[in-house]
Amino acid sequence: MNLSYYELLEIPETATHEEIKQQYQKLLLIHHPDKSQPSLTNSEDMNKSEKINQIIEAWKILKDPELRKVYDKELKATKLRQDGLFNSEIDLDDMEYDQETNSYSIQCRCGGLYIITEENLDQGADIIGCMDCSLRIHVLYEAVSEH
Repeated sequence: MNLSYYELLEIPETATHEEIKQQYQKLLLIHHPDKSQPSLTNSEDMNKSEKINQIIEAWKILKDPELRKVYDKELKATKLRQDGLFNSEIDLDDMEYDQETNSYSIQCRCGGLYIITEENLDQGADIIGCMDCSLRIHVLYEAVSEH
């Protein structure tokens, strides 16, 4: 399993720029090759080098407000997808659209609702849970790219 940049830097997703910078610098010092113990094997040294590269990559993205915004959006979409089991597949066209909330819904067999917003869809979400029970559905749709 791949760690998120936040997990890699051991910080919360709500961390400020300054907190991210401080943690980045701290981790660089901890994992820097010049700080290696002479007893490290080649593979342990390679792991340290890989760790440094991952820390630098995370910093490059999280230090830039625009890149961080894009990354956070992609991370949220990944979390929303929640790889796992779902009860059935429903075509988005079969769901009822609500213009006031910009969302689609369909009734669950328990009487509750499955609701997915346009924002969720834009972020790549396609598995949603019922508001009243533990059932989940896979929403089928094609993303339309804007040019």
